[in-house]
Amino acid sequence: MKMRQMVMLATGLCGALAVGVGYADAGNFHILHSFTGGATDGANPLGSLIQSGSTLYGMTSSGGSGGNGTIFSESTSGGNPTVLHSFTVIGADGANPLGSLIQSGPTLYGMTPVGGSADNGTIFSESTGGGNPTVLHSFTGTPSDGATPYGSLIQSGSGLYGMTLIGGSGSNNGMIFSESTGGGNPTVLHSFTGAPSDGAHPYYGSLIQSGSTLYGMTDSGGSSGYGTIFSYTGGTVTVLHSFTGSSVDGASPLGSLIQSGSTLYGMTSYGGSGSSSRGDGTIFSIDANGTGFRLLHSFTGGATDGAFPYGSLIQSGSTLYGMTSSGGSGSNNGTIFSIDANGTGFNVLHSFTGADGAHPYGSLIQSGSTLYGMTESGGSSNYYGTIFSITTPEPATLALLALGGLGLLMRRRHKESRKL
Repeated sequence: MKMRQMVMLATGLCGALAVGVGYADAGNFHILHSFTGGATDGANPLGSLIQSGSTLYGMTSSGGSGGNGTIFSESTSGGNPTVLHSFTVIGADGANPLGSLIQSGPTLYGMTPVGGSADNGTIFSESTGGGNPTVLHSFTGTPSDGATPYGSLIQSGSGLYGMTLIGGSGSNNGMIFSESTGGGNPTVLHSFTGAPSDGAHPYYGSLIQSGSTLYGMTDSGGSSGYGTIFSYTGGTVTVLHSFTGSSVDGASPLGSLIQSGSTLYGMTSYGGSGSSSRGDGTIFSIDANGTGFRLLHSFTGGATDGAFPYGSLIQSGSTLYGMTSSGGSGSNNGTIFSIDANGTGFNVLHSFTGADGAHPYGSLIQSGSTLYGMTESGGSSNYYGTIFSITTPEPATLALLALGGLGLLMRRRHKESRKL
């Protein structure tokens, strides 16, 4: 067999293995915990996990001794989580967190969309050892402040940056703010003004930072009212893209962007060429300067695809991983998927069945070849959600499998040629 034929055959075997092997069905998906609700556990997580060594940290939107959500830690090997804090009552330390935590040394930072002194949400810090959090700020909802933060914070030095869903001076369309890790009143960096020249209402997504520039998305606003991708630098917001909601675009992004080099990647919850009335969502890339928008995938729902992603992508090498809140072969309970960064090779890695989780609204995190995440519902209670891990195939493993298959095929052909 000629060398070119051998390479082409090995490539074909790799492709067949990458698409055809059911990795999750082969025992690579594990439930680390099924939430039970009640006073000693959380329920219904809507954010994402973070990892420090062999410990995962996260929040739930309900459950705990106050019924208003928890901050918890969990071993990467599974078991019952440790409840670090149960949010108490609306009006005190915050309630019903929807975003994710960030960590700086022994301190965790996060936000709640309600609670605090004005019941418009809080920014808080919490020790990784547990205890009562410190409320760094209670949002007031006034034009000089924001209200109802749904997303998460990012940190740069001693500054925290985030967004609120509503509030600000731009007709209650939300804002971008900075806050000191020591607390105090936030600085309003930008108040969204809405369509047609600005975005409005950033939902579950968060900011990302590259140098002195912040990037983010809004659920609505922009020239068509379907949301925007924007950059913020030097006190100015620039709309990089306004979503149109068409079959070649997306609508209503609810997650965050990620960046690789000069390229931004993200998802929209609606739009695209899917069959639902508003579309089933999209995966896209765009240059950081706002040019080169490219539709990488339109979700179609059904058994072989996902629909309505709420979280964000993560990247490992040339592969993107993410989740959808519905679709898949498990009674429309959502999926975990991978796709090449160039838009090829889309593959459903796992379809949630309900018993193992249902309707993930957050994002995945990665440690080596293992992905960790949460679902909002499903699990042993069929209602309160799960923490899970899934192991992804290593490219080297696929190559070895392909070469092994190639060797067997070559030996078989050699035997056949000797018989002739």
